[in-house]
Amino acid sequence: MILDIWNSFQRLPLWVRIWMCVVLAPINMVPLFFIGSHPSAMWIALLSVMGMLVNLPILIRERGFSASLSFPHLIFWVPLVVILLTRPPFLEGATGAYASVLSVLLIVNIISLGFDFREAIKWLCGARHIA
Repeated sequence: MILDIWNSFQRLPLWVRIWMCVVLAPINMVPLFFIGSHPSAMWIALLSVMGMLVNLPILIRERGFSASLSFPHLIFWVPLVVILLTRPPFLEGATGAYASVLSVLLIVNIISLGFDFREAIKWLCGARHIA
């Protein structure tokens, strides 16, 4: 099973693998380091990480990468982006490194959601193959 998932990952375009491993996953894990340092940090970290964590059972069930992996991102990262865009009082007092992380997290997840909406539509229209 792990080999199937790895092989599926290797069949993804190189730019997708780089995006996932160098940009997307790391920035969505960084909020974990700020838990306890700001009142919003727990919720930001929870939404960030759950968007990825919920994909593990899907990867295991499908034994690889498919467009269905976009749905957990939509479920958890749309609210995250909405919070980051519309709730400045929730984030009030975010300064320094935490404020920078939130800015990068917002930009990266907006970009990712652009891909995810497209992938979700493809999956709903029947494109359910595994890479």
